[in-house]
Amino acid sequence: MPGWEFIVGVVALSRVDEERVERLRKSFKKRSKAELVRLALDELERRVERRALRVAVRQYVKQHGALDRAENAALSPAGTARRVS
Repeated sequence: MPGWEFIVGVVALSRVDEERVERLRKSFKKRSKAELVRLALDELERRVERRALRVAVRQYVKQHGALDRAENAALSPAGTARRVS
């Protein structure tokens, strides 16, 4: 297949892990273990990206949170809907 490199790698798994892989393969309706591994790798990459984004947001808030809160406080009274009694 184009773009595919066929490298056969062997991963030693315990019988229990092999059963888990097979159970997950059937659960996700994948035809092969390779498809299941690709699915797992995609999910792991998404998790790493989300973690990196959380860290970046946390750093931003740590550095600029006080300024953002002050700015929001200054803008808030002008843009807030008020209940008239």
